[in-house]
Amino acid sequence: MSVWYWYVLAAAALSFTGYITLNILLTVLLAAMVHIQFHFLASEKRVFTGLKAALTAGAALALLWRESFLPPASTLASFLANPVTRPSAEYIVEFMRQSLNVPMLAAAIILFAAVCLVRRKKPAQLAFSVYLLFTAAWIMQPKQAVSLGGATPESFFKKERARVVEFPEPGPDAVPFDVIILHICSLSWKDIKDSGYDILPFFSKFDYVFTNFSSASGYSKLATLHVLKSPCGQLPVSQIFENSPAGCYLMDDLRGIGYKTFTMLSHDGKYDDFDTEVQKYGHADKPLGIAGLPVEYHMFDGTLLYADKAALEKFWNARQASSAPRAAVYYNTVNLHIGTHKAGGYRGPDDAASYGERLAEMTGELEEFFSEVEKSGRSAVVVFVPEHGAALTGTKMQAKDVREIPLPPITIVPAAVKLIGKVFYADRELQVITKPASLQALAWLMAEFLRNNPYTKDARKPETVAAEIPVTELLAENYNSAVMRAGPGYIFRQKGSDWAPLPAYAGIPPGTIPSPGDFKPAAR
Repeated sequence: MSVWYWYVLAAAALSFTGYITLNILLTVLLAAMVHIQFHFLASEKRVFTGLKAALTAGAALALLWRESFLPPASTLASFLANPVTRPSAEYIVEFMRQSLNVPMLAAAIILFAAVCLVRRKKPAQLAFSVYLLFTAAWIMQPKQAVSLGGATPESFFKKERARVVEFPEPGPDAVPFDVIILHICSLSWKDIKDSGYDILPFFSKFDYVFTNFSSASGYSKLATLHVLKSPCGQLPVSQIFENSPAGCYLMDDLRGIGYKTFTMLSHDGKYDDFDTEVQKYGHADKPLGIAGLPVEYHMFDGTLLYADKAALEKFWNARQASSAPRAAVYYNTVNLHIGTHKAGGYRGPDDAASYGERLAEMTGELEEFFSEVEKSGRSAVVVFVPEHGAALTGTKMQAKDVREIPLPPITIVPAAVKLIGKVFYADRELQVITKPASLQALAWLMAEFLRNNPYTKDARKPETVAAEIPVTELLAENYNSAVMRAGPGYIFRQKGSDWAPLPAYAGIPPGTIPSPGDFKPAAR
């Protein structure tokens, strides 16, 4: 019984500190089972006693896992069992070491010793105190009822189903421009803040920057398919791997109006069948390939990663060799992914310094590539959009590097659009978009530039365009969890549970997202 009382007290303490949400009904049922076994089914046979203890421990562990914010056990087991997705042993060990909370472990040992001591002297008082504290913890925890303020996932997706962006065919005299989509793995405003890297000079050279932009997911493949299906409204995660109606595929739409399309990656695309499935479900082109590119990093599983500038130059050379008047590329880079490192370097979870160094290297290489495009004399619309954040730091809900729950610090990301070439409003000011937006806003901008070409004298003013960008409130989904904006706060659900208020500590800390005044005018 000492172990059981220790478990109940530990669960109460975890609830008090915000690490779990107690389920009173299941705990009462488990407590009844434990007391019946201990008081009425006692046996002197060690095998029987050991079996009861094992069953009780298993049930208690399963209940604690259910009450925690950890992913479903089946998801974790599948991830670790699959050699394609499993990180290196070195990474797993280092992740567990960094995730170990030494003060809490010490407190648990002290608590267990105290329980054993008190139970020998005052068992009845211990039982009363344990259940009293547990009841208090359950009463004090936030209740599950939430106010959605009229917004529901059903109403969100109903509205999204009705939204379609149409891509008009350019006229014969329209100034041609290319479309360069840069899909960046593992970058959020929170990551930028945590890394200490000043990215504002980089974004100040863009024309449109979104500060309240939802990536719609915390996982790469889901995020990629959201981008490739962005002409239509946001899809539920249950439909993302299904066929969508014609007109919902970004690259198909661009091909249909005369664009030659490309796909380029900074990796081999084999991880989790990325290259195969983005072609099948997103109608992307077969990647150009990474043969001959210089290796810049190694990912957490040992996959070779290639320099962004070199990968983009390979696309640009192919584009230049093409006679197509208009071209578009979907470029995916994972060079900021967790555990990415130089050859022979540290292979554990990221620290702020190494992440910041890679981010600085990436932005520098992208600016060099932008200069090459500009020197070519071609016009281009550059779309910079992260897949999701890196979770560079963790919370009580989720350890660092874990993105199972698509929390706002992971899914509110810095998206931006840059116009390269001779633009009519040469003295244009950077438009900082603070209203909620998501991937369809980027598709809308591309279509807007086709309708009203920004490279001609009759171009619309940037501030007029910015005012018309469609609003999309945050609803981010992964396979087993979701987070939604509700009034002034957020709600979430996971593992099949009901919607519940998202704890304040899981939101975005004040001062993380820059204000429009933080962006300094720069020569563009």
